[in-house]
Amino acid sequence: MALRILAVDDFEPWRRFVSSALQQQFGLHTFLEVSDGLEAVYKAENLRPDLILLDIGLPTLNGIKAASRIRDVSPDSKILFLSEESSPEVAEAALEAGGAGYVVKSDAGRELLAAINALREGRRYVSSRLAGQVFVGALDDYPVEDFTRHDLQIYSNDESFLDGLADFVASGLNAGNAVIAIATESHRQGLFQRLQTQGFDPDAIIKCGSYVSIDAQEALASFMVDDQPDANRLENTISNLVKTASKAANGATRRVLACGECAPLLCAQGNLDGALRVEELSDAFSRKYGLTIFCGYLLAHLQGDKEQGVFRAICSAHSSVTPRNGGAQFV
Repeated sequence: MALRILAVDDFEPWRRFVSSALQQQFGLHTFLEVSDGLEAVYKAENLRPDLILLDIGLPTLNGIKAASRIRDVSPDSKILFLSEESSPEVAEAALEAGGAGYVVKSDAGRELLAAINALREGRRYVSSRLAGQVFVGALDDYPVEDFTRHDLQIYSNDESFLDGLADFVASGLNAGNAVIAIATESHRQGLFQRLQTQGFDPDAIIKCGSYVSIDAQEALASFMVDDQPDANRLENTISNLVKTASKAANGATRRVLACGECAPLLCAQGNLDGALRVEELSDAFSRKYGLTIFCGYLLAHLQGDKEQGVFRAICSAHSSVTPRNGGAQFV
């Protein structure tokens, strides 16, 4: 579907850059440009654009004040801030004024299209360098029932598996959520490196509690009894993690996502019944605590007759099951 976009920036070469980038990616019905905040409010009221790309340092009326007025006159327009400001405090103020996303201009070449796609899907987006440092509440039009999920993907090799975990973590952080990653030590290190490559500051997001990294073996030890998960211990582990991760630095509550290797690790160790029980309990707790849980399995661990039989039961404990790439298929 064609987009009607209003670009608000007082630097004409920047508007040309944005226009060119978006013309190549989207079929634009309308791409309008204005150079000051007050005119942006008038245009938004008259044209009701789908998306407004809004700078902060504008003449007449700054972008944050303009966003507050635009929310009143064109409430269905999504506002994506594009600003040179990289301060978490400025970004949070912009989002509180009505922005659905915030991208630092120097990151726009890498993040602009991802941000626009996120907003079109009803999600928030914050530049990777600010993710975890800026609290953003849920969009009003983001269905809560869509957030409570327990998804599974199948991978052909360890590298694609780690890429899938990294994509899940990055997407959650960019949306302003907290993410819990329960993984083996090698995968924890790999995630750390991939997040750095994508522009995140892992030390910062860990320090503020937006990213919680836990060793999978230690997690299993906290709730496994005689090769089976103890339901009460597992729930205590999950509830404590959710309680900690959901509390933002400013005291507000944020949504929590989790990706884990506990069940896949048990499966790799040959404890198929234990893996199935972990997935069944995790599915129940995802609904109880309003979580999105992501699981990934390697195809090599699912090849035998017994493994395939148990894995079919594991699949039934998930909201969706998909192959990550053409090489990972389950029959």
